Amino acid sequence: MANHIFGGPDTAKKLRCLQEYLRAFSIALRNQQFSCVYVDAFAGSGTRTEVRPALPLFGPEHTEPEEITTPGSALIALETDPPLDSIVLIEQDAPRFSELEKLAADYPNRGIVLRKGDANTYVQRLCANTHWRKRKADRRGIRGVIFLDPYGMEVSWATVEAIAQTEALDCWYFFPLSGLYRNAPHDPAKLDASKQAALDRVLGATDWRHRWYQHEVLPNDIFETSIEAVRRADVDAIEVYVKERLQTAFKGAVLDPIRLHHRNGAPLASLFFAVSNTSEPAVRLATEIASYILNSGRLSHKRSR
Repeated sequence: MANHIFGGPDTAKKLRCLQEYLRAFSIALRNQQFSCVYVDAFAGSGTRTEVRPALPLFGPEHTEPEEITTPGSALIALETDPPLDSIVLIEQDAPRFSELEKLAADYPNRGIVLRKGDANTYVQRLCANTHWRKRKADRRGIRGVIFLDPYGMEVSWATVEAIAQTEALDCWYFFPLSGLYRNAPHDPAKLDASKQAALDRVLGATDWRHRWYQHEVLPNDIFETSIEAVRRADVDAIEVYVKERLQTAFKGAVLDPIRLHHRNGAPLASLFFAVSNTSEPAVRLATEIASYILNSGRLSHKRSR
């Protein structure tokens, strides 16, 4: 088995938020007339391997780095109790997909759907072709949770809109903050066409250019002036902008995110929670659960820093 090593010190917090929400979601809908589905758009291998540093002061058996394998998002969903009715796992990488197939074989009685390929393609197709609402007296509607945990800036805005338009999926989106500020350098001379296109695709808008960059007219001498542009928006401002963008798509609710970090303390990503359902009871229930989980995560994050 090829170990899937990923994430930093905050990865466990992200997965804990997902785990707690899936458990609460499954319990809340257990006696409702809905079928529960979970969609993992970047499922990986199903487990994660964390490399812990050597601790030579604690004896010779601790002089080598230690690899610890723990459940990833896919395995967390499979082990959710009460069980979810359907679990859709999407992964493009061939070795990781092979591991997902082995994992699925260990759960032969579960409704597991495996898809190998581009997450944007499959998620948009799933959202468009699924009958989310109850249509007949003998047919249940569908409610679900989707987890967007990209490796970088892979999620297109068209995918976000497709999820929001279902009015049936609660969305946990691990939004790649570090990818945004890498592609939006302080020096606009380094903001080439490919970076601009990547930001447009992820954000679904172009107004970030004037929201993030300030244009100043600088006098060179009494006869000439020059225009200088520089990114004034810091990570906080960029995060606020992302929430505003998500609110244009998700009409139910978008909660303030919890920010997670690289090992060196630099911002990594913001974990957003958004509700596509516009029903007041559904929005209230989802946001109460998610708010409690996110607030608990913020408190534990402050204690650990």
